[in-house]
Amino acid sequence: MFILTDGKNYIMENPVKQGVYISTSSPVMAKEFSFKQARTVLNNRSKKMKWIGSYYMVDKETGQVSETSAFYKGNGGVYIGENDIKFDDSIITKIYNETKTMAGLAGWSMAQLKTYEEQLNIGLSKYDSAVSDIEHALQKYKEDNDGKNPQAHKVAKIGYLLGEIREKHENIKQCMDYIQVFKNAITYNYTIEKIKLELMKAKHAEYQGRTEYYQIALEILGCGGKQNVV
Repeated sequence: MFILTDGKNYIMENPVKQGVYISTSSPVMAKEFSFKQARTVLNNRSKKMKWIGSYYMVDKETGQVSETSAFYKGNGGVYIGENDIKFDDSIITKIYNETKTMAGLAGWSMAQLKTYEEQLNIGLSKYDSAVSDIEHALQKYKEDNDGKNPQAHKVAKIGYLLGEIREKHENIKQCMDYIQVFKNAITYNYTIEKIKLELMKAKHAEYQGRTEYYQIALEILGCGGKQNVV
């Protein structure tokens, strides 16, 4: 890598305007250039860059002045010896992989998202009703059996059934939140980075109990430490 100097001052990049170069007396602030970049800057003949006429290239590692003329227009030796740069081939794989991922996205339209949302709402209503049905079935059992609770093995089966329904219910609600992010992305022209951020924010956090019954249930189930009740 090379720095550009006139023996006293150095060239640095304007910290508030990328691609614009200014002079500095501090070698620490000097911008590092590849051989080709340094030569391009020195060959700039615009009025704004006339002040660099007395600058030359110095090898950052050795401190030696480059023997190649800054006014040489060819590319001979541009990547040979001290002028060589290390190119990380992995960037090619990263770009190909990212392109493949992006090209494989469904790219849902607003109409498709609304269709999915309607289907999810139907599913949510179904499983809400399922929970209510099971609760009423338990109530009916008590009414038909003089207030007695079901036997333990029956309660266990009901518990498994409720757990299965609750899981489906939660997955539907999570998907609905994701769908809302995609809808907002279309409406407000989100960047890919913004979409990723909003999807992460939409992921449901651990449930926090609303009453003391949540803690009671956890203790019965032997789920460990005390949980927050909000």
